[in-house]
Amino acid sequence: MKKIFKSLLLAALFVIPFTSCTKDDPAPVVTFDKKVLIINQGNYSEQSASLSLYDENTMQITNRVYETANGISIGATIVSGVISPQKEAYLVCNNPDKIEIIDATTGKTKSSFTTGLASPRNVIFAGDKLYVTNWDYEHIVNSEGWWEYNKSYVAIYDAVTKALLGKILVGTDAEGLALFGTRLFVATKEGVVVVDVSNPEYPIIKTITASGVTGGAKHLAFDANYNLWASFPSKGIVKINPSTATSSVVVDVPVDSMDGFITAGDGGQKIYTYKTIFNSNYEAVDASVYAVDVNTNTATKFFSGTYFYGVGVSPSTGNLFTAEVSFTSNSLLKVVGKDGALKSSAGAGIGTSRYLFF
Repeated sequence: MKKIFKSLLLAALFVIPFTSCTKDDPAPVVTFDKKVLIINQGNYSEQSASLSLYDENTMQITNRVYETANGISIGATIVSGVISPQKEAYLVCNNPDKIEIIDATTGKTKSSFTTGLASPRNVIFAGDKLYVTNWDYEHIVNSEGWWEYNKSYVAIYDAVTKALLGKILVGTDAEGLALFGTRLFVATKEGVVVVDVSNPEYPIIKTITASGVTGGAKHLAFDANYNLWASFPSKGIVKINPSTATSSVVVDVPVDSMDGFITAGDGGQKIYTYKTIFNSNYEAVDASVYAVDVNTNTATKFFSGTYFYGVGVSPSTGNLFTAEVSFTSNSLLKVVGKDGALKSSAGAGIGTSRYLFF
């Protein structure tokens, strides 16, 4: 694992107790639809991941909704997730590796699958297929002491049967991915890898980098004009024309070096990034969310705190979601309005990191 996982392994043990319902006290029905599903990643070593629901109308949060609906913990670390066209949540889990599929109306598990997964990272839907990035387990140690997964791949599945259709070796540390037509874009340490998925051999067309930008790519997001943006934590974010598979604009904006997550907001008019700064003792001392205007290519600081580990923007309200994160106790959810002002705070789970919108 990388150093972020090493830090999680050293975290103090903390698990919120869960009291199951008796036959005379049935579990309440939890409706996920039209709410924000919050992924609390959990402490990697303790499988303490959980899910929370936030209602943007009432500004109320409900924690541990997976346990409420299913009577057990998910028993893993939740790395990321996506909402399917059928309004199901696909949760990408590590330790153990699996993709858990839950129903949006009840929160109950519908199914899960494990075939072809090895440290899975992210998943997208593309018509009748699923694409999942995987680090794989093999690694090398670079000159700085970091673990690098140089045999990472994209696993391809039938979206209905979940049958594994193939694997595409894409390079090192595969993370975010996006599809444009028949071109699959994958963020890797080598750059943004472009794969022709219309060809059953899945050939790599090219690897996109940008002049003056070093280091690897982490995550991808489309703007309102269908330009693809890639995060390069060493520099900022890079705009890519997906039709020509060429980079153009480089926006110098802080991007978190560990997570590197970006997302679109304001109807695709802005790309949001964040960055947490640590001192020499690996203590978080400052964190900020930044908004990049995709028309002017300018970045502004949007919201500040101490320790962020993810960001999301509601397509319904434009509210921005982040959290003062903790991997040893409950994180503190922060809901921020379009004007950058704090609207509400609420206790969430351990390692709050991703936000899914139904």
